[in-house]
Amino acid sequence: MTLSSTAGRHRHRILVLLPVYNGARWLEEQIDSIIRQESADWCLWVRDDGSSDNSLAILRDYAHAYPEQIKCIEDDQGNLGASASFSRLMMLALQDTGLQNSDRNCYFALADQDDTWHPHKLQITLQQMLDVERDAPEQPVLVHSDLRVVDEKGVELAASLIAYQGLDSDKISFPAQLVSNTVTGCTTLLNRALLEHALPVPPQAMMHDWWLSLVASRFGQLSFIHRALVDYRQHGSNTLGARAHIPLRIDFSFFRRLFARQQSLQAQQLFRASAAQAAAFRDRYEALLSAHDRHCLDLICDMPNKSLWGQRILFRRMHRLRK
Repeated sequence: MTLSSTAGRHRHRILVLLPVYNGARWLEEQIDSIIRQESADWCLWVRDDGSSDNSLAILRDYAHAYPEQIKCIEDDQGNLGASASFSRLMMLALQDTGLQNSDRNCYFALADQDDTWHPHKLQITLQQMLDVERDAPEQPVLVHSDLRVVDEKGVELAASLIAYQGLDSDKISFPAQLVSNTVTGCTTLLNRALLEHALPVPPQAMMHDWWLSLVASRFGQLSFIHRALVDYRQHGSNTLGARAHIPLRIDFSFFRRLFARQQSLQAQQLFRASAAQAAAFRDRYEALLSAHDRHCLDLICDMPNKSLWGQRILFRRMHRLRK
């Protein structure tokens, strides 16, 4: 099946990409929320990433029930992990003949297995995409939105993930994105230009959505919708969950915690991972980067070698840059 088989009421079509790993508990709820999308011409591609539960059986059942809209991709790649599985689905989408023949009228939405989408998610993000593309034709564009944080039973924990995590959605410059990803992949809508420029996602990328945000912020545009369009479920098996932002209080305990973090293996692993991601970006796009871009990337690559205070100062400096 190709996306061309779903052409019909709407000029613009959306391919939803959903990799699954042991997601049977909430998978049907998520797929049903995609099926219920209003005023959108969509097609759903799903791929099981080596689940040991009955996720694959659920995906096959949906593909059988909705053969014109849902395609279950089965391959011999085994367990790739979340980022690589998303990358594979995006690569397959670009290689599909039906999608290639659809010119620039097809867009790509990423979905997680344990969330639920609000009924107008695709309609709203598509309209935002078209508005941005009108002013930036042919540029890579990533549209994303806020999320409502809920618990396992769907009870609201926070009306806004951005506020809950203390993120600043206006920090969309390339240097700011190098140190702090503000994009949550399951809210995104991507245009073809972005996928063509960003793929494949390298193994050094911290996550697929972070890599996509870097490419969009440097070579195109990030556009944020100040509205929650996804219920972001928190549970014990989240790959990356929502963590509440705790404002810093400058006192003795603050300094004690700060210096304790210098020895934190997890913190230093994050610095090394950020440096590896920056190096991969620099290597791939070297010929397209300005001297300022290269300087910012070199600073991030050197982050693991800096002192704790140097790391903090650099983080703040990069986060405030607007170019």
